[in-house]
Amino acid sequence: MKKTERTYNPEEIKLLRSKKYSLWKHLENFGKKYIVVILVLLIPLLIYEKFIQKVSSETQLIILIPVLIISILLVTYWMIKKGEIDWNTKVENEIKYGKVEVLKIKTDKVFKRRETYDLGSGYYIKISENETLYLQGQYFDELQYSRKFPNTEFEISRTSLTFNELLNIEFFGDFLKPEKKLRAFTKEDYKNNKAHYDGELLNIPIDEIK
Repeated sequence: MKKTERTYNPEEIKLLRSKKYSLWKHLENFGKKYIVVILVLLIPLLIYEKFIQKVSSETQLIILIPVLIISILLVTYWMIKKGEIDWNTKVENEIKYGKVEVLKIKTDKVFKRRETYDLGSGYYIKISENETLYLQGQYFDELQYSRKFPNTEFEISRTSLTFNELLNIEFFGDFLKPEKKLRAFTKEDYKNNKAHYDGELLNIPIDEIK
C-alpha cells in the first residue's frame, strides 16, 4: 500500500461543502431531539396523573418550565457530543487545513465482515504478510453488488484531518471475491475494544483475523 497526501481540488471542496448543515437542518436536528427529551422527562408526570391523582394546572406549569429549560440544555449537550453543533466549522477546517489522503492498494486476498447495525459490511484487505487494512461502509457494499469491489488494485481518496470521509474510489484491477465471511461485531466487541473501524491499518496477518 502506498499512502500520499495532496491538497483538495475544486470538485472535492464543492463535495465537502455540500455536506454542511443548513440552518433548517440544524433546527430539524434540534427539534427531533428536543421532542424526544421532553417526552422522556414528562413520562413520570403522565404516569402520576394516570395512576395516582390529577395534577393542577398551576403545578403543571411549575413543573413544565424547568423541564423545558433542562430539555434545551440536554439537547445542546447531546448535539455537542455528536459533533453536530460545530459540524460546519469542522468542514471548513478540513478544507482549509486538511489534505486528501490517497491510498493506492494492491492485494490478492480479502475477507468480508458481516454488517454491524447500519454501518455496512467490513472488508479486510491484505496489504502485506503482516498488515491488513480494514474498510467499512455501505458504499463498499454497493460497489460489491456491481462487482467492482473488492478489487485487486484500487485507489481511495479520503479526508484525513477532522473526520473520515470517502471522497472517491477508482479501480484498476479485477473484481476479487472475498475468500471468507466473518461474523458481525457485537456490542461486547465494541465495548471491549475488539472491533475494527473503517480505515484502520492492523498489524495482523489477514489469516489470523476471526
